[in-house]
Amino acid sequence: MQIQSLRIKSYRSWKIDDRPYNDVAKKKFRQLQDFEKLKAAGSPEAVILEVLGLSRTTYYRMKAKYEEYGLAGLEPKTKRPKKTRQVSWSKELESLVLKLRKQEPTWGKNKIHRLIVRDHNIAISLATVGRIISKLISLNKIKAAYFAANKDRPKRRRIFNKHAARWKYGMKASKPGQLVQIDHMSVCSNSKCVKHFKANCPFSKVMVCDVYNTASSRSAALFLEKVIQNMPFDIESIQVDGGSEFMKDFELACKELGIKLYVLPPRSPKYNGVVERCNGITRDDFYSQYNDVFDVATIKGHLSKFQNKYNSYRPHQALQNLTPMEYLKLLDQSRAA
Repeated sequence: MQIQSLRIKSYRSWKIDDRPYNDVAKKKFRQLQDFEKLKAAGSPEAVILEVLGLSRTTYYRMKAKYEEYGLAGLEPKTKRPKKTRQVSWSKELESLVLKLRKQEPTWGKNKIHRLIVRDHNIAISLATVGRIISKLISLNKIKAAYFAANKDRPKRRRIFNKHAARWKYGMKASKPGQLVQIDHMSVCSNSKCVKHFKANCPFSKVMVCDVYNTASSRSAALFLEKVIQNMPFDIESIQVDGGSEFMKDFELACKELGIKLYVLPPRSPKYNGVVERCNGITRDDFYSQYNDVFDVATIKGHLSKFQNKYNSYRPHQALQNLTPMEYLKLLDQSRAA
């Protein structure tokens, strides 16, 4: 039998140090090496230490540790306290929390605490229940409430193989109509709900809104037609969240109209801040004061008046207390001058 090669560890394992070392230890080792190289090149010790960002005491302490213990001597000392807090609850109480949490896997510490106090007459703090739940999660005896509630929910990732493209960080409107923000919200009253769509130009703050019975892509496409008719400027591009109402018919409508469509990353409402803020204003200034019949046909008429009031009468602080239409007029005058 012919042996082609031998594994190094089989005959040189006593020379190999393959332990995983901390990045801090590796950095200190490189500093020691750099010091020796610079010193061999004739650089003054004071200059070398200044370049490396080390004091003389620190350097010689590191060197002594390395000469005595190797890289292990350069490892940072643990910051773990010598005495750690011990649990203050009994095994019986921990078993009770485990039992209740398994019965209701989506309940948090507040509800379980209430059950323990009410049904078992045990005096315990809310924080202690939280610590017990955290311990049970770390031991994999239970799962976090979010994962328990969503374990069977399929994860879907949007594939950008059509007209829409992913919004990139830093994209910002520099003129009216360049990057209009569109969003929708549900508004309910007396067990009736309507879907409120809104478009807002972040540069001029001009707003267009409408309501529909459903938040479908067809409704969004119809709303896009109204936005184009009502905006006092051409729309170059639109940014939306990843909702299904902004897919299919809406995406196709943007493509046919030659309007670029950008989709925000998941859980990023902050990048749609202008229209999100306008949603809050609409809830406070319109729907909280609305007293007529709560159906789409009736609301549409009132919304038209609210839209005109928002664009032509309501002062906007971000526009130096001008209305959006006044700001656009002033902008046109400055361009013409």
